[in-house]
Amino acid sequence: MTKERKVFFLYCFVAAILVIIGFSLRYIYQVKEYYFVVARIYVIVEYAFLSYLYALYIKHAVLKKILLYSSVPFAVFAIFDFILSKEPTLPFIPLIVEYILLLFFIICFFFEVMQETVIEPVYHRAIFWVSVAFIVNFSGNFFLFIYSKNSFNNETFQRQYTIIYSTVTILKNTLLCIGVMRREKKDNNTLSNSSLSHFDSFSSLGNLNQ
Repeated sequence: MTKERKVFFLYCFVAAILVIIGFSLRYIYQVKEYYFVVARIYVIVEYAFLSYLYALYIKHAVLKKILLYSSVPFAVFAIFDFILSKEPTLPFIPLIVEYILLLFFIICFFFEVMQETVIEPVYHRAIFWVSVAFIVNFSGNFFLFIYSKNSFNNETFQRQYTIIYSTVTILKNTLLCIGVMRREKKDNNTLSNSSLSHFDSFSSLGNLNQ
C-alpha cells in the first residue's frame, strides 16, 4: 500500500470516528454545544489530512510547502472563529475557506497532471476519482454554506439544506468508493522529460547506425 493510500484511509477512519461522535452527541445525548466543538475539530482534521495528501502528489515546491504548513494557520483561524462566534454554531466560515483553498490546490494538481506525459489515462488513477469526489463536494456545498450562515434557523431552508447536503455527500462517497477500488500505479504512470529525452537520443543514435 502506498503512502498516499495510507493517508487517505487514515483520513476516512478519523473522519468516520468524528462523525459517529458528533451525531451521538447531537441526536442521542442532545448536547449541541459539544456537537459544535466536534464539528470544528472535524473541519480542522479534514483540512490537515487533505492538504497533506495533495502535498504528496503536487510536485511544485512552493505549493507543496504551502500545503504542508497551511494546516496550522487554518486551525488557528477555525478556533478563533469559534471563540468569536456570538453563539455555538456549525463552522460555516471555516468550511467555506477550506473549500476555496482545497479547490485551488486540486486545480493545481490537475494542471500538473496535464503537463505530464502519461502512459495511461488519468482516470485510471485513484487520486483522480478522489479529486473529482471532493470537487463535487466542495462546489456542491459551497453556496449552501454561504446561505446557511444567515438562514440556517429557517425550517424551510433546513429541509432544503438536508436534501442538497445529503445528495452531494452520497455522490461524493460513491466517487470515493470508485477511487478506493482503483489501484495506484504512481511510479509507472508518467515518463519524466529527462527519460523522454534519453529515449529520443537513443532512437536518434539507432537511426544513425542504420
